[in-house]
Amino acid sequence: MSMRIDSSKIEPDIVVVHLSGNVTLMPENQINDPFINDLLERQEKKVIFDLTGVEHMDSSGVQLMVQCSAAVQKAGGQLRLAAANPRVARLFQITRLDSMLPLYPTISAASEAFTTGPK
Repeated sequence: MSMRIDSSKIEPDIVVVHLSGNVTLMPENQINDPFINDLLERQEKKVIFDLTGVEHMDSSGVQLMVQCSAAVQKAGGQLRLAAANPRVARLFQITRLDSMLPLYPTISAASEAFTTGPK
């Protein structure tokens, strides 16, 4: 199953990007998928990646998360990751990227972090 991307607004200034499927070995042109740039062009600065539907992620998926985070930060925004299954969360823990890209247990917790700061 390939990766699917949908988005919705949960607050006037917070967008949730729902990722589902497998975030794995993608052709190079897909890693630079314009979905994040489209959000930034619309001045969306608070973005949550909902990982609930992600069944599997490999290093290219982690690379995508890092690239998206860098793009959002460069635009003056913040990216949060939420609701990863234990296998996906473990990937961030063993690579120690969870210190750079905090994982939140729920979308609600990630949303609250925009006002309270990172955990």
